Amino acid sequence: MLLLLYGNDGAAIRRRLGELQQEADRGTGMLATNFVRFDGRDARPAEILAAAMAPPFLAPHRLIVVENLLDRFEQRRQQRAPRSLDPLAPLFDGLAAGIPESTMLVFTGGTQRGNPLLDRLKKIPGVRAEDLAAPTGEALLRYIREEAALRGLRFRSGPSHRAHFDSPEWLSGRESVGQPAALVALLTQGDTLAIASELDKLALYTLGREATVDDVFDVCAGERLVRDFALVDAVLDGALEEALAVLPVAMRDLDSSQPVVGQLASAYRTVGVVVELLEDGASPEAIGQAIRRPYPKLREAAIRRARRLGAAGVRQAFEILVGLDRSVKLGEVRDDVALEVAIMRLCALAGGLPGPKVRVRTAR
Repeated sequence: MLLLLYGNDGAAIRRRLGELQQEADRGTGMLATNFVRFDGRDARPAEILAAAMAPPFLAPHRLIVVENLLDRFEQRRQQRAPRSLDPLAPLFDGLAAGIPESTMLVFTGGTQRGNPLLDRLKKIPGVRAEDLAAPTGEALLRYIREEAALRGLRFRSGPSHRAHFDSPEWLSGRESVGQPAALVALLTQGDTLAIASELDKLALYTLGREATVDDVFDVCAGERLVRDFALVDAVLDGALEEALAVLPVAMRDLDSSQPVVGQLASAYRTVGVVVELLEDGASPEAIGQAIRRPYPKLREAAIRRARRLGAAGVRQAFEILVGLDRSVKLGEVRDDVALEVAIMRLCALAGGLPGPKVRVRTAR
């Protein structure tokens, strides 16, 4: 059997691999000697074919899983031409010739349509392809509630009764207000593997009682992510006063500015993706799916920021962040001062104004 498991539903792929392991073992207890896993980033076609052609040992099937190979051929927007498939020609020839019925050869990874390797493998006779796409929108909320129910976890809607990151007002108007399932979706960005992990922790924390938004904040990395989101949102929107007010809270318990810089860099990478999608004429729904922002207000905010900054603004933002990182590592400026100056420049950039020319006294 030749099987392709692709899509961005990591939890579904993991479950499917578990089913295949049980099918390969059939209660013999010999899976360990009949299960081979390859990292497709460095595995050679000859190695994969040799493992696939070997007979199983004291079991009905031999399971071969090739990970990351499909991901290597995902189309990146900065690529001028797709990666060549020529080095994999021996693999295609061997698979076309056929593999033993006792072999279960599985390729995992790949999420985009137009993946040349995925398209080529689908042409091999007898191949089976399963597209395991992660749920979005209302389907994602139903998925979270169903997964919670499997763990004996129940949600109770209602507003927060405590202050998180001093004030939860930053969430006003978002679908997660008062809805624990929606807040889990927001904090995990729809990653099904992360959802499973957070629901496991939440079920253990509540021990049979209903889970509220406060429980989600307490258990699901909520307070840290809320602080990060609040700071990033303020910077991207050019709200300097709010950003500087949030900054001391975001820096609490941190030894350096590096985690905050990483959050900002990640946010601007997302903005850059939206800018390119807008230039290509992508629909708002397609943009939301690409950046994993299924909720309309989050998606619209991302599009609004991308239109305000544009490609030139994104480049300037990265220049600011790189300059910040360099000056701090060279000891030219105190960490906290350099971060504040960078945030001032980024906020001015978001407002469509040139970054402020701030002269900073270097550390002695």
